[in-house]
Formats: sequence, structure tokens, C-alpha cells
Amino acid sequence: MASNGGDLVFLADSGGYVHVLNRSFVVRSFMAASDAPGMRITQMLHIHQTRTLLTVEENVSAATSRPAIKLWSVDRLLRQSDVQPVTVKYQQPTTTPYPLTAVSATPSISQIALGFAGGHIVLIRGNILKSRSTKQRTLHVTPEPITNLHFVTNSTNVTLFATTTAQTMVFDTTNNKSDPVTLEERGCGIGCSLINEDDELIVARDEAIYTYTADGRGPCFAFDAPKVLLRRFKHYLLLATAAPSSMAPNMAPDDERVVDEQVYSFNDATTFTILDTKNKLVAYTGVVSGGVRGVATEWGSIFVLGGHGTLDFYSEKDLLERLDILYRQNLYPLAVKMAQNGNYDMASVAGIYKRYGDWLYSKDDFDTAMSQYMQTIGFVEPSYVIRKYLDAQRLGNLTSYLQELHTAGMATSDHTTLLLNCYTKLRDEERLNQFIHTQEDYQFDVDTAIHVCRQAGFYEQALYLADKFSKTGMYLKLKIEDQDDIQAALEYMRKLGDMDISAYMAEFGRRCLSSLPRETTELLIDVCIKGMDARAVVAAERSSTNGVTPIGGQLLSMRRIQHLFADQPDWLAAFLEQVIARRWQQRDSDLIEEEDADMKSAWNTLLELYLCGVESPLQDPGSSSASKQTPTERALDLLRNPHANMDWERAYILCASNGFIEGIAALYEQRGDVAALLDLFIEHDDLPGMRKLLDKHGGDQPDLYIKALHYLARNPQLADNEELLSDCLSTIEKHNLMSPLRVLQALGGSEQSGVTLGMVRGYIMRQINATTTRIQENKAAIDTYASKYAAHSEKMDTLKSKPVVFQSTKCTSCMAPLDLPSVHFLCKHSYHQRCLGDVGDSCPRCQAQNQKLEDQRRVQETSAKQHDAFFEKLQHADDGFDVIASWFAKSPFSFTKLVDQ
Repeated sequence: MASNGGDLVFLADSGGYVHVLNRSFVVRSFMAASDAPGMRITQMLHIHQTRTLLTVEENVSAATSRPAIKLWSVDRLLRQSDVQPVTVKYQQPTTTPYPLTAVSATPSISQIALGFAGGHIVLIRGNILKSRSTKQRTLHVTPEPITNLHFVTNSTNVTLFATTTAQTMVFDTTNNKSDPVTLEERGCGIGCSLINEDDELIVARDEAIYTYTADGRGPCFAFDAPKVLLRRFKHYLLLATAAPSSMAPNMAPDDERVVDEQVYSFNDATTFTILDTKNKLVAYTGVVSGGVRGVATEWGSIFVLGGHGTLDFYSEKDLLERLDILYRQNLYPLAVKMAQNGNYDMASVAGIYKRYGDWLYSKDDFDTAMSQYMQTIGFVEPSYVIRKYLDAQRLGNLTSYLQELHTAGMATSDHTTLLLNCYTKLRDEERLNQFIHTQEDYQFDVDTAIHVCRQAGFYEQALYLADKFSKTGMYLKLKIEDQDDIQAALEYMRKLGDMDISAYMAEFGRRCLSSLPRETTELLIDVCIKGMDARAVVAAERSSTNGVTPIGGQLLSMRRIQHLFADQPDWLAAFLEQVIARRWQQRDSDLIEEEDADMKSAWNTLLELYLCGVESPLQDPGSSSASKQTPTERALDLLRNPHANMDWERAYILCASNGFIEGIAALYEQRGDVAALLDLFIEHDDLPGMRKLLDKHGGDQPDLYIKALHYLARNPQLADNEELLSDCLSTIEKHNLMSPLRVLQALGGSEQSGVTLGMVRGYIMRQINATTTRIQENKAAIDTYASKYAAHSEKMDTLKSKPVVFQSTKCTSCMAPLDLPSVHFLCKHSYHQRCLGDVGDSCPRCQAQNQKLEDQRRVQETSAKQHDAFFEKLQHADDGFDVIASWFAKSPFSFTKLVDQ
């Protein structure tokens, strides 16, 4: 008899001793049975939670003996030599004693179940270890002997599994009342059941091994052999099997067990088998001399007690050794399963598949070998497999492998190229279409697939892939370069976004314009307008969110596509006309910076085209008579357009280089540079234009008449135009633009001047009369100032040299008669001293006038020191002498102080 637990192994011999082995194989023995003859330990159970050893003692020589159940404390057994067990008290369920065939206890030993050969199951409850408050009741009675009992406990319930030779049952022993539930009308022999790590009941019968839960039967494992013992180790099942008793030469009656109406003996259990339940294989089979008496599993090993007193030791080989054994036997499928159950990583499992595939390949089983190689995808270099199947006769296998490689997402562009090349070499369009059209995940490099199909001439398949995966550039290449279907390409591009069209037009625009210029130009016009609208919206959003709105990409810019029309200047003119008419012709609002640059570029480019004589093939939507105008007329209209926001310098250079005088005049006029416009008319002797200019702007800018006067004086052939000359002289005289002397010098200073005295006689007479009048007025003013100066000088001399008589009798302030003390001022005002207060030395009545004169004197003194202001005024004055005279009138030198050197 053998048991294990708590890092110990327990062995019971026929003499009633129990031997305890630790990990170092140090043995400690004690007598577990009484000294009476025939007493033997028939059952032994170690209870892990309480570290208690339960033994069943029976007298094998007397059939009417009552079994004794004892509980031994393992810790005391190891420390003391004389340990008294706790005897479990119970009563026989019948008057006729039956052998105790099965026993089980809960981990806390709060319940013990006893099974008898008479078919009774007795349940003992209470504090059994203390032998107090125990209760006993018969749980169930069957006509067959009880063969096995097993408790399963959890946090809420206690379940008891029971087997007989004819039944498998389960009881809920949590409560006092429990009815049996029959799981199956079949049982098993003694020692042929156990509880696995999942709390399931494992039952070993001759034909198979079955699994049970409290709800019913589960899966089974077929293994046909008469079984007399079942134990468990990790995921292994340990079986002792035997032949019928008729074949056993050394059978002893006391060792017999009855199973399914046949008699088996431990002496017959000469075969010991280890079943691997995970891998579904027989891990070991061997013969035990004298039969299997007991099995213990501890310290990661198996101990088998033989009938001849032998103790066999079994240790589990590591996984590498087990796999190596399978490799030598070419059992690769079993090796794969074992590696997977042994938590091998996928790379190691793939290595086994590779060895299996190599072995099959060496046997010329190419199809099966390929199925194994497919399992290595992702771990074995694909080139290893591909090289084996590059032969033309094995392209089918290679194609299957490459398809699986694509499905796994492990294919590279080279693999896609190879797969599609296989299709194209075989001209297997059907499989090519199936590969392309039936893929759900498309685990391959689409660009490579399109490239291969294109090279092989499978344009429809390439177009399908390009359209399916939105490979717009490749789709357009196929349509334009390979199929020359420009119309379809333009229709496809109309479905794209503006930014995409900009990118693809940069690549294919010239080809499209050369084939379908009208359709391509119309597409570019629409997209350009949409792109500008989109930019305006984005700019508005950015402005409203303080500049944090992102722009989703490079929007279409008109300047980026103008180069496409390098060979189509007429369609470039049409493009620019349409964009200008639809976008900028009537727009007065401010534009964003980028669009403003586009607009200037468009106006200038269109002007250049007009000046080069280019005509648009499209009708200008902004003018109904556009088709009747010449390019020069269109250029002039363009320059005169108030909405035309072009680069003035560039437009001027274009007009000047092409000799377009009307255009230059329009530019000057648009810019408001009247002086430059007059110079242009003078340069080209355009007298009518000069006349119109003077009539329009002469009132606002009279200086123009001075230039006109000099021009008339230098050109005697035009001097007979007395009306224009008279207007110039009148305006100069009205605004006093030139002195008469300078006018006469301008008219007669040149030997070629054709101006006669009669033409300017009226002007000269008016100037003489005006000068005479001005002289007379100045003389009168001088006389007036001299008389006032003399009067003031005489008054000042009188005050300085003669006494002043004060005759006022009333106070100027209070108008009361004057009395002493009184104050008299030289201004002839008199005051009571009390009326003056703190006024000071100045007359209160004349103080305001005196202060005004004093302020004027200070201003003159300050002005006399502002030399920069004087020179600036002198520089910009028409009559410098008048400025100098005015400055001298302020007596600038009267405030000068001499500095002693």
C-alpha cells in the first residue's frame, strides 16, 4: 500500500508498519496496526490540508472483524517516536460485518465517508480530529459493493462521488438530507477512479477511461485493457492492467478484486502504463515484477511499489528528449502536438513542421510536404521553401505556398511578383482573376501586383487593382500611357479631389492637353475655381480660430499648372480668361495672399499672350463681343479694367518691349501718374493726348502746364497752336507757377522757338499792369508803416524825457474818488492802493494787452533761433525773397547777444 503528500511518501507493509520517506529518502517507520495476528493496513490516505494520515486496519484472517480507522498527525510522527492516533468511532451499518472497501475525507476532516462491501455508504460528521460531536448516518444502500469514494469541496458545497461495481453516483453532503444522483449505470473496480485537478471524477473501465462532473458524463479516452489501479501525475494517468485470474499462476484469494463479473488480482497487474492525456498517447509501458501493489507521486516523480518488495522510480524526460525520441521514429505529427501542449513557442513548433516537410520531401511526397511547409510561414525563410519548388513541374505547389504566404501577410513584393509571374507564365487568367477578385483582405503588395500585371499585358486586372485600392496614379498611367484612353482618364479625375487633380495633372497634363485640349482645359478651370474657393474657406476658418485650423494638404494653385500649356498658348489664354471672368472679374473684396499672387500672375500672363498675338479658342464669358476683338484690343481692355490687379512693373516691361504705347498710357493712367503720362505724350508728340490730359487733370495739377509750355517752346512746328499756348500761360499766371521773367526765358530762350511777341502780348501786358499795381500798393503800405513808426517813436521819447500829468480823480477799478495812498500808471490809469492788492507793477486794465505784446516778442525771439525751419521754408518756397523779407521783419538780430571772446 502506498500514498503521498506533504513532500512525503508513505508505504505500508504486510506487517502493519508504515514507512515515511522524505526527499532525501530518509525512512522513519512506525507500527500503525495492532499486535493481534492477521492485522494489516488495507487502506491509507494522506489529507494534505491538515497533514493527517488516515489508515484502515483490518484482520485479513477473520472475515467477521470490524475495520479500525485511525488518524495520525504527520508532524508528530516525524518529531516523536510514540504517537497515539485518533480512532474514528463509528457503528457497522448492519449486524453482519462487511469489509471496508472505500474511504474518503474532506480536507478539514469535518466529514468522512465509508464504503462497505455490503453496499452501504456511511457518512460521519463533526469534529472528528477531537472525537467530539460526531454524527453518523447511512447515506445510501446499494446491492453492489462500494468500490470508490471521493470528496470534492468548494466554498459553498461538499460533493461526494461514489462508485460501485455497477453504478456511478454523486451526493451533495452539504446538508443532512441528500439524495443520490446516478451519473451512469456502470461502475468500476476498487482503486480505478480518482479526482483530477479540475475536480472531475475519472473512472477507468476495461474499454476506456471516462470523465464525470456532478452534471453528467464528459469526454472519454479509449484504452482497452483490464484495469485494476488508476492514479494521476500532472497530466498523466497511471494505470495498472492485468489478465484474467485464470492466467495468473500465483493468485492469492485475499488479493482478488471483482470487476464486471470477472476476477482480477494484484498479482496479475504486471503491466504498468503511463497515458499522456494531453497528447493522447501512451508515454510508457513496462512490466512490474510481482504486480503493482501501490503508486505514489511526489517530488516530480513516480514511485511504484512492486509485489516482490521493489520500489521502482520513474522520472519524466524533458520535452527535448521526448521530441528527440519522436524524431527518431518519424512521428512528427505527434511531436507537433506534444510541443504545442508543452507551451513551445510558435517558432519552435514551426521548426518541427519544417523537419516533417523535409522528411516528406525526401520521400517525394511533395504535396503533403508543402502542406507542412505552409505551417512554417512567418518563422522559416520563404526562400528555403521556394527554392525547393522552383521546378516548372511543381509550380502548382509553389503557387499554393505563395498564396498562403500572401494570406498570412508575410509576402514581400518579390513574392507577389513571383506568384503573379507563375500565373502569367501559365497564362492562367482564371486563377489570376480569382486571386485578384476573391481576396477579402488583400494581403499583398498592391503596387507590385499592378506592376507585374501591367508588364504582362493584363491591363484589365491592373486597372481593377488600381481602382480597388485607390492607386490613382497607377490607374491614370494605365489609362493614358498604356490604353491611350484620355477621355476615361479625365472622367476619372473629375471624381477626385482638387489636390489630387493638381498632382496628377502635373504628371499627365501635357499628354491630356495634346489629345483633348478643350476637355482638359475645362477640367482645369473647374478645379482651379474650386481650389480657390476652398483656400478662401480655410483662410476664413483659420482667421476665426486664431490661426489653428489645419490645412489638409497642398491645395491647387494656378501657378503650378500654367506650365502645362507650354505647347498650347491659345488654350492657356482660354484657361486664364475663364478663371479671371469667373473668379476675379467683379471681385472687390480682399483676397488671401496666395490667391492674390495667383491673380497677379494670371493677369500678367494673359497680357503677355495678347501682346504676342495669341487668340483664345473659347468664347470669353465676360464680353459678348470678345470674338470680334483683336488681341491688341483685348490687351488694351485688360489694362483699362479697373479690377485687373496685375504687377505694374511687369506689365510696363511687356508693353514697352512690344512697343504698345496705348498700353503704357493705360498703365500710367491706371496708376494715376499724370506727369509720366504727359512725358509719354511729349515724347511721342501726341498733341491731342496732351490736350485731353491737360483738360482732365490740369485743374488739379497745374504744374503740368509748365511742362507743356517748355514743350511748346522747344517745338516750333507746334508753336502755332495759340489756344494751347494761351491756356498754359493763363494757368501759370492764375496759380503763379512761374515768374514772368522765367516764362519769357522759357518762350524765347531757344533759337528755334517760334513764339512771337503777338502770341504773348496779352500775358506780358497783364503782368506789367499787375506789377505796377503791386508796386503802388507796396509804396502806400510803406508810407503807412513809416508814419506809425514816427508816431510811436515820438511817444516813447516823450515818456522818457518829459513829465506826465495825471488828472484822473477816480479810481479806475472801483470808480470811487481817489484818496491817498494812490497809484498812477503811465497809461494814465489811477487806482487806490487798496484796490491793486498784489497785482504788481502792471496796470490791471492794460495787463492783457501788455501780455499779448510780450508773447509776440517771445515768439519772435524763439523763431529767430529756428534756423532749420527757416531754411526748409526757404527751400520749398516759390518766392525766396519774400521768405527772407518776412524773416527780417521779425527782427531776428535784435535778440542776438554778444559773447565775449
